[in-house]
Amino acid sequence: MTSFPSALPHGELREVFPHVFFVTGSIAMPGPMPVRFSRNMVVVRQGERLVIVNSVRLTEKGLDALDALGRVTDVIRLAGFHGADDAFYKDRYGAKVSVIAGQRYQRGFAGKSTDYFKPDAALGATDALPIEGAKLFVFESHPPEALLLLPGEGGILVSGDSLQNWASTDQYFSWLAKPMMKMMGFIKPHNVGPAWLKQAKPASTDWSRVLELQFEHLLPAHGAPVLGGAKAAYR
Repeated sequence: MTSFPSALPHGELREVFPHVFFVTGSIAMPGPMPVRFSRNMVVVRQGERLVIVNSVRLTEKGLDALDALGRVTDVIRLAGFHGADDAFYKDRYGAKVSVIAGQRYQRGFAGKSTDYFKPDAALGATDALPIEGAKLFVFESHPPEALLLLPGEGGILVSGDSLQNWASTDQYFSWLAKPMMKMMGFIKPHNVGPAWLKQAKPASTDWSRVLELQFEHLLPAHGAPVLGGAKAAYR
């Protein structure tokens, strides 16, 4: 792949927990109307290494800030409907891209075209991760989707499309996206992603398994971080 999606507006990388960083960016839907909304990236520092989760391409200024934190060595894709910027980080840093087993890379949102990018590794729930003490929770969904549980602080859960926290729209929503996303049920705190739930059809038993995890915080791919009381809120 010789070209990559352009960097879109985003905020600053901020340290939400020791060695865990969070940045809010945006994604633009294809089509004639300006539908753009926010999405988030998490960066976990392991010594001099950086592991990107839920990749979002940053501007050159943003990449300078990222480089100041360490060296990007790994990218982990959690969401079945994400991953458009994984190839960029592979190309720029030579990062190892790991996906949940069964995930594919396809152009566009319809997912009807052929694969354009091959990841380096496919992960299951028991596979070793490039983050010390971290664990994967894999939904029984199609396409596959996972949660990443980071150790410390009572447990930090990183989600893709499954668990969201858009209590309100933010500065990265276009004018059309604000009413549209509200009507579609996205703009709610401590929410299960409505489009993901409808399309991926996770098993009903997945939710009791999620509540068996030990976590106090959530860093979602969509919405604001839930800092404290996350498990109780999603229960």
